[in-house]
Amino acid sequence: MSNNGTQLKVHNRAMIAGALVGGIASGVENWKRQQQGEQSIQETTCKVVKDAAKAGVVSGAAMYVANATAGRPVLTMLTVLSTAAAGLYLIDSIKGNKNEQPK
Repeated sequence: MSNNGTQLKVHNRAMIAGALVGGIASGVENWKRQQQGEQSIQETTCKVVKDAAKAGVVSGAAMYVANATAGRPVLTMLTVLSTAAAGLYLIDSIKGNKNEQPK
């Protein structure tokens, strides 16, 4: 019996994996800050959810475009470069949030 209708596509799996990895990384960092009293549990939760969503969207979109451009080396290279740029932007965004001082 086949269950092909219930299998996730490659970009959906990449989105889930990216959200998990991004959420875990953000969770570890924000949990430390919450334990030190720098932010409340609500702020911690919001930041982790936002970071997980960002990472998931970047991963899913990159895999979708890479899958669509399969067999086209120039487009695949541009996809890899744009994904790297988006990943660096996401890392800078997370680091920027760490450097903000509460007023």
